[in-house]
Amino acid sequence: MGLLANLVLLLGFAWLVRGLLSAHEVTWPRTFLAVVIGGLSGTALAVLLVVSPSELVAIDAEGLPRAELQLIALPFQLVATMVAIVAFELVSTRPARPGLRLRNPLRALTRRLRIAGRAVQVSRIVSRHGLAPLLGLRRGHTDVRSPEELARRARTALEDAGGMFVKLGQLLATRPDLLPPAAMAELGRLHAGARPLPREEVMAALTRELDSPPESLFADFSWTPLGSASIAQVHAAKLADGTEVVLKLRRPGLEEVVERDLAIVRWLARLAEHRTSWGRTYGTIALAAEFGDALRGELDLHAEARHAAEVGVALAHDDRIVVPRVFAAFGTERLLVMERLRGQPLSQLTTPLPAEVAAELADALCSSQIDAMLAGDRFHADPHPGNVLHLDDGRIGLIDLGATGKLDAFERSSMLQLLVALGLQQPTLLSEALVAAGALAPEEDRDRLDRELARFMATYLDSGLPSPSALTELLRLLGGLGVRLPAQASTMFRALATLAGTLEHLVPGYPVVDRVAERGGEELKSRTAPGDISEFVQQEWAQVGPLLRRAPRHLDRIATQLQHGGLVTRVRLFSDGDDVRVVERLVNRVVLTAVALGAGLLSVLMLGTTTGPLLAGTQLRLLEVLGWIGLFASTVLLLRVLLGVLRSEVEDP
Repeated sequence: MGLLANLVLLLGFAWLVRGLLSAHEVTWPRTFLAVVIGGLSGTALAVLLVVSPSELVAIDAEGLPRAELQLIALPFQLVATMVAIVAFELVSTRPARPGLRLRNPLRALTRRLRIAGRAVQVSRIVSRHGLAPLLGLRRGHTDVRSPEELARRARTALEDAGGMFVKLGQLLATRPDLLPPAAMAELGRLHAGARPLPREEVMAALTRELDSPPESLFADFSWTPLGSASIAQVHAAKLADGTEVVLKLRRPGLEEVVERDLAIVRWLARLAEHRTSWGRTYGTIALAAEFGDALRGELDLHAEARHAAEVGVALAHDDRIVVPRVFAAFGTERLLVMERLRGQPLSQLTTPLPAEVAAELADALCSSQIDAMLAGDRFHADPHPGNVLHLDDGRIGLIDLGATGKLDAFERSSMLQLLVALGLQQPTLLSEALVAAGALAPEEDRDRLDRELARFMATYLDSGLPSPSALTELLRLLGGLGVRLPAQASTMFRALATLAGTLEHLVPGYPVVDRVAERGGEELKSRTAPGDISEFVQQEWAQVGPLLRRAPRHLDRIATQLQHGGLVTRVRLFSDGDDVRVVERLVNRVVLTAVALGAGLLSVLMLGTTTGPLLAGTQLRLLEVLGWIGLFASTVLLLRVLLGVLRSEVEDP
């Protein structure tokens, strides 16, 4: 009966503590387990206190002083039960935000061990290919004789690492602002081919995404994949009405692999930026974050379907360009169903097209992309020759719309200013345009940048607008100077550079940037034409003139206030609500901790007091009872603060 009464007491206490600590994730089974753990732990500690270690071996269960043991064990049982409840709450805490995060510390530890093992594997591969000094893993210099050899080593290392590192190399191959042409060509040889998924696994994944077996929804389905890459696998099928479609199925369990490899990429980026000069120049930490965002974007096939539909709407007016239709009724985050286009990629054309046909298709492709950019519509951000098809009916088809871009009104205006500055060949105007685009801070010292831009213009620009290669060299120059265009602006320039290379397959020497000026309208043409400088000045004065007229009046008011001591500066601290919430939470925790420590100290003093009134009919003093109550409250407050701190650590990304 004594054991049962003790168990009931601990259960009631655990229920009370669970509410006081706001341990909402601790269910009743876990509460009972916490009581068992607390009861056994408290009893064990009491036995060690009551019985000396020398007598513990010889004494039997009947010889233990039960009354004294239960009285001494109860405080330890209560404290151990509270600690167990806190531990179970931390283990059971769910992430507060959606994402690829783990649900408890045990899984977090397992994940860290897997990342550590993968990091060791990648480090060995990097060292084996002689690239360790380049990434800051080892001191010294990389023993390479040419940039081509360095690019070859990087390609083979990425291939050996596999997983998402191959995808990293493929994305770098589309970055003319970071790599020279030779390195881009070498990394362009990377193939993301992967082992095809077994039929049973494809069947299970499709049934899960479609809520039905694929045979019940498609008139015909080919189990032999058209392609199998590291992210997705593509199958051909036919709808009930005979429409040919392709199904892009994301590989099951890919999220964990992506996050593991991205953790390694972030680690290597931090090493490179902290230990190497080139890493600091190019900002490898920011590049790794950009790569992670791009890769996660490719994982979301639902977003790709939405973007493909937006590109289709933007190009619907041009019947020479075909964007595959998306069948949204079948689509999910892991499955994309699109119309199948019959044709041949431009990269695989064995015989060149007739000159007139090639020129017409090049005009259609170029104008469609530039119109979408300047109109603020979504455009294809990676129109390389493998993603552009020459269809069997003679039109152009765009596929693989996982990488797209869209410029807002401010970004479009900034990009036009950049082209204006290049057309006028004014390095100062170009640096001001970079400030307007958000690539530079207004207060930054731009003397060196102006000199480099002037040297660039003298080297690459003739009269008129720049060539596509000049745009690529400008991006590479800005990257070497540590200047980064905003994400969408950089996407547009890379898309133009990629588009220029694709158009070379159709019409050698195609004037892409001239087409940008033509499609940009009379405003851009008038600003870039040397004969219309007066009109350019008039347009700029219309914007700047009113500000300059008001400037003397404002300066006079400021000078008057300074003279009479009436100039006052007003600073609003904590104007941001997030800052206020952070400070409030910190102050609350400090106050609770101070109250808990104060109550605990006072309670200990009460427990040590031998004076005071006795409770009626007992040998307990009132101050002792108040001391135990205060000690309990102090312990609850401290555990609540500790639980809040640890819970935030578990929930934060």
